[in-house]
Amino acid sequence: MHNLSLRLRSFAAAVLALLIFIPLTAVTLEQAFNGSLSQSMLQQLRVQGLTLISEFELDSTGSQAQMPEQLYNDQFNIPGSGLYAFIQSHDGVLWQSLSTLNWQQQPKFVAPDIGAEVFIEDFSMQNNYFLYAYTAEFESSEGYQPVSFYILQDKQVFNTEKSKFANTLWNWLGLIALLLLILLLFSLNAALLPISRLNKQIRQAESGQLKRIDQRYPPELEKLKNSINNLLDTEKLQRSRYKNSLSDLAHSLKTPLAVLAGTAGLPEQAKEPISQINLQIQRQLKRAVAGTTSTFEQAVAIEPVVDKLFNAMHKVYADKNLTLTHVIQQRELGFNGDITDLMEILGNVIDNACKAAIKQVTVTALANVNELLIHIEDDGPGIPKDKREQLLERGTRLDSYKEGQGIGMAVVADLVSAYQGQLEIKQSDFGGAKLTLIFPIKV
Repeated sequence: MHNLSLRLRSFAAAVLALLIFIPLTAVTLEQAFNGSLSQSMLQQLRVQGLTLISEFELDSTGSQAQMPEQLYNDQFNIPGSGLYAFIQSHDGVLWQSLSTLNWQQQPKFVAPDIGAEVFIEDFSMQNNYFLYAYTAEFESSEGYQPVSFYILQDKQVFNTEKSKFANTLWNWLGLIALLLLILLLFSLNAALLPISRLNKQIRQAESGQLKRIDQRYPPELEKLKNSINNLLDTEKLQRSRYKNSLSDLAHSLKTPLAVLAGTAGLPEQAKEPISQINLQIQRQLKRAVAGTTSTFEQAVAIEPVVDKLFNAMHKVYADKNLTLTHVIQQRELGFNGDITDLMEILGNVIDNACKAAIKQVTVTALANVNELLIHIEDDGPGIPKDKREQLLERGTRLDSYKEGQGIGMAVVADLVSAYQGQLEIKQSDFGGAKLTLIFPIKV
């Protein structure tokens, strides 16, 4: 659950609410509808019972019922109509409607008390029926005699209506649930749109396309936006101070070393250590500054840097008449780092490639989802396989390699490492060396 997005969490909560709400609503409405139908059936059967009572007469002996041949409600007159009536006394059945003509089984009833009514919603025989019963007293020669009136209504029509209602109800509730989900998705996207815009601007700032987050957001996100902008400003200021401090340190050390190196009478055996100290200071300061460039800084376009370096190489190696070409996948392809670091890295690698090349040097830059790759190839003698692994081992100085891999490669290795990058050495399709610089891209 901790890794789920806000959109997915909100949508899952809404779906869960609908999964609980829709069935409960359906069950509640079905029960209410069934209760309403049952009450309506009770009223109808009560009216039918009153009609029978009004049409009934008991003869003087109290053993025979006097009823019209045709009742007002035609359903009582049609066999198998679904509406049936019985009139009973303590002597047995006094009368039954013509609709019971085909009945093979005589129902057994329990007479209600005098003046009381009974309504049973599930009276079972061959089929299920509603049963309404009422007992009234009628005068006879033997005094007042209780007579019970029973009306049976087949539940088939009721069940059909109930089934139709349930199907219609579930279909409409399903459609409503679908519409609610669509509305929820739309509302959720609208509610989370400012967060998406903020994330997009943060990614643009990380890739160097923006220096500050400048769009307006709802009050809940404005404080976060201001905090991010303050962080960007503070981080930029700290990087500037760090670079200035390192620059000051370099100058403060450079002057005493220069004085020491120029001291008259300095032994020859001391000049080489002083030179090495100076070189190590320059390399370590360069390495310390490298990689401190913020991921929020403007990305450096690669193509103009390569063009500038090619122009310089054409002049330096004019006697070799080299063919220098580059293939940049996208014109806006950039390096998330300091432009001087990029110049240092590519300058040294391209310079070494030009030294080793016979006629051709090619630079190819492309990017995938997570990496920026820069290939530098030449058609020179190449680098033996046994030397490649040695050159890539940690602690091995690349500047100890022979001509074509000059002193600047030590700086290249440090700079690439400072940017959490990788340096690979393979054989080029042109027959020479192929150096690949791999830098991670933060998404």
